[in-house]
Amino acid sequence: MKPTLVFAAAAAAALAAGCRMPCGFALHEPVKVILDTDMISDYDDMGALACLHALADAGECEILATVSCTRGNGSVAAVEICNAYYGRPGIPVGCSRLDSAVSGRDKGGHGKFLDLQKKYPGKFRYADSDEAPDAVDVYRRVLASQPDGSVVICSLGFLTNQRALLESKGDAHSPLDGRALVARKVKKWVAMACFYPEGHEYNSDGDPVSSRIALRDWPTPIVISDFQYGRHLYAGRAIVESDREGSPVKDVFLADLMPRERVNARSWDQLAGHPAWDESAVLAAVRGEESYFAVENGFYEMLDDKGHDIWRYDPASPSCRILQKTPRVEVGRIIDELMLRVPRNPWGK
Repeated sequence: MKPTLVFAAAAAAALAAGCRMPCGFALHEPVKVILDTDMISDYDDMGALACLHALADAGECEILATVSCTRGNGSVAAVEICNAYYGRPGIPVGCSRLDSAVSGRDKGGHGKFLDLQKKYPGKFRYADSDEAPDAVDVYRRVLASQPDGSVVICSLGFLTNQRALLESKGDAHSPLDGRALVARKVKKWVAMACFYPEGHEYNSDGDPVSSRIALRDWPTPIVISDFQYGRHLYAGRAIVESDREGSPVKDVFLADLMPRERVNARSWDQLAGHPAWDESAVLAAVRGEESYFAVENGFYEMLDDKGHDIWRYDPASPSCRILQKTPRVEVGRIIDELMLRVPRNPWGK
């Protein structure tokens, strides 16, 4: 059966099973996605992974791999637990091997991810991320197996793995070096990173040398969901206040989301939830950067090895940053709806 017929049949089956397709979105073959996350302190990463799985349940994407750009912590186990919750424990996982990778189990805010290991024993293989496969090997193996120009990479953390992938050499998976392999197999890279119009941002700052190299040398279009877009986009309160039980997504948000009574005009969290930086990147990766967003063409450049970036407007550039088109409050509701969807096959049962 042709791939288009396979997808049409799958979409029809999903609709018959009660899975909702997004209004206004045409049926298309699932977007092939590799997700790269830090999962170390902030928790919009977990919301983004939940959204990605919900979109996969609806037939909108195929999750090829989920890798961590941080090491020496519980990031990979947290990813594995979420994958298992959505019935996909077999998704390849990996961890950065670069010495410059951000690391640590005691980093502020990481405890909520370690707590998942206590609550969901048997749902992960790698309690310490350093025990997981090399993220670059996972990238190369997965990319080499995919059709040319078909893969979307979505990064929600530090740009360590992108730099390491570009610098990789030919191997048993492909004779191509990393840059050539990316140029052949990757359609685009969607990254949550950088500060507009210039400055410092957490993901860009964490491994600044890798950020400079990755943004400078990447050979395909880059779509940036920067700090400014996600800062006042909120989601997550809905799942915290839901009656959902046994959800690692709810567990993580419940552990850190500011209670309603403590919210004020200057707090990061607001009544609707936490800034949804990473979830916006997933929407752009799967539903497209012009789905809910306006775009401005150009590129981000790192000015030094200390994380200082600047936006270069260039209407001829194939890369872009996303801006508001759909009101942020509505985008937040879309994210909440995705996070609230019950997995089609929870825990693989």
